[in-house]
Amino acid sequence: MSEPRPATPAETRRFSDRLRIGRIDRLRVADLVAAVALTAVATTVLFAAVGHDPLLVYRTMLRGAFAGAGLVTTVQQAIPVIGLALALSFSFRAGQFNLGGAGQFVGGGLAGAVVAPAAPGPGLLAVIAALAAAALAGALLSSASAVLYTRLAAPVFATSLLLNYPVVSITSYLIKAVLRDPATSRDASRLIPRDRRIPAIAAADSPAGRILDDRFGRNHLLTLLGAGVNWSLLVVAAVFAGCVFVNTRLPIGYETKLLGLNPHLAEAVGVRTSRAVVLNMATGGAIAGLMGALVVLGSHYRLIDGALDGSGYPITALLVALLARSRPGPVLLIGFLFTALGVGGQEIEREFGLSAYVSTVVQALVVFLVTIKPTPRFLARRWGARR
Repeated sequence: MSEPRPATPAETRRFSDRLRIGRIDRLRVADLVAAVALTAVATTVLFAAVGHDPLLVYRTMLRGAFAGAGLVTTVQQAIPVIGLALALSFSFRAGQFNLGGAGQFVGGGLAGAVVAPAAPGPGLLAVIAALAAAALAGALLSSASAVLYTRLAAPVFATSLLLNYPVVSITSYLIKAVLRDPATSRDASRLIPRDRRIPAIAAADSPAGRILDDRFGRNHLLTLLGAGVNWSLLVVAAVFAGCVFVNTRLPIGYETKLLGLNPHLAEAVGVRTSRAVVLNMATGGAIAGLMGALVVLGSHYRLIDGALDGSGYPITALLVALLARSRPGPVLLIGFLFTALGVGGQEIEREFGLSAYVSTVVQALVVFLVTIKPTPRFLARRWGARR
């Protein structure tokens, strides 16, 4: 058997570049720009084909997502989307395709809804306990797939996806049979007490809210943002900072990057690959569970059957993580823009009668086009190779 060929200096340099955390790849940016441009062309043709002025539709979408109350909705909905995308990024970086974000999200929401009203002590401690319980629930669900992979070689994408169904079904059963509020006709738990919810940053009846109202007026953007966005924003900001710190400053971040690029090489140089997979999956699951509790305690104020898994947050977060290539900075930007697309899609549905799923089609089309790399340089290289 012949010995493997030693790597050339150019190959070594390319591999080293891929290990650099945060390196901006100009070709990847070109792929994204080309994908967005082609998507814009496709949607323009679509809008014109159904009899609508594309420029008017785009203007309405932008106004619905970035003006006044629409921007408030975009920011508030972007919080769980970005958090879930960061959660999935942990496992993706380790080379594991975690499709269990929905189950971990719902499991965290269930844990938060149960613990928040029942926890002893003042409201703030109850909220902290609920968030900790949600993170633990998500971590346990995600770790189950990781352990099945490291012990039995069961693929993570399959086990994590299949775990979604029992988690969602059990949660639905508990809501209807155990937690249901008899005072409402909805399949939902009892309302969480006001002192155990995550409040708005500057609620209208709070001192900060009154200051903003007196200084800027009730309809000013800052006043609307203060009253409409809750302190979940600070939690996700802390999660984002933690992800950046782990990826760029801790050995586990470098080991995870190496594991995702070449697991055999990672094991050969002494990385404990099983430990890294379980740790990254558990961390991602904890973040996903935390996001579920943030939505329940900060937006819904109760656990509603089908509200978490039917929110669209998990699938949007999956697209964001794929497009951002599991990097925290791009996750933040793309997560906000994809959420804005969804909010803008709801606006054009109200104005023009177009389906709000247009935004989902746009998101998926961008990811698809980035995957096939539609830049002229890549297409020319591929065509030349085939010739």
